[in-house]
Amino acid sequence: MSTQWLGDRAVLVTTDGPEAREAVVRTLLHHRSAIGVDASVRRGMRDVLVEVGEPDSRLLGRVEDALRAGAPTIESEATTTDHHIIEVRYDGADLAAAAEALGITSSELIAAHGDQGWRVAMLGFAPGFAYLEPVGSLVTDWTALGRRDSPRSRVPEGSVAIAAGMSAVYPRDMPGGWHLIGVSAIALFDERRTTAPSLLSAGDHVRFTEVGR
Repeated sequence: MSTQWLGDRAVLVTTDGPEAREAVVRTLLHHRSAIGVDASVRRGMRDVLVEVGEPDSRLLGRVEDALRAGAPTIESEATTTDHHIIEVRYDGADLAAAAEALGITSSELIAAHGDQGWRVAMLGFAPGFAYLEPVGSLVTDWTALGRRDSPRSRVPEGSVAIAAGMSAVYPRDMPGGWHLIGVSAIALFDERRTTAPSLLSAGDHVRFTEVGR
């Protein structure tokens, strides 16, 4: 793990992977009042950004002090993390091909996708687009499937997809290069929800379930 300045009012913490990143996030949120009352803590795939509103020459030192102080127990995550169930109709155009690439049947892929726990690593690419990483033991080797060789110019809203060890649900019609395995009716982004337009937030946990199950 390393820390470095990013401008004069932000510090970037680089970690070794998702679990280390989550430990850093828990620690920094636990000590946020000591870091700065207006400090924001934002996840990346491996990095964590700590940002304050005004230039602060002591920010790096306070972040490093917080990291040395350590994180609360992982059980405390249950009180601060939202859990979501997303229903899926598994009839995606790439379901059979994705299963073959993973070395399993379509039915086994559907079961694996539902049995796997997923966590929102970060949001990006488009409003409400959540990059979901596997949590816990891998039900199958999700990393064995890369992105499509030829991205689609249009992926329909609600499409459930997998690629490069992750899963996602497309929040609206948009281009995309992930493998489509199903569709969900869930509304991931609604600008009318002014305080929280995105249903999913970084750190949230997600489980997928087949429609009707």
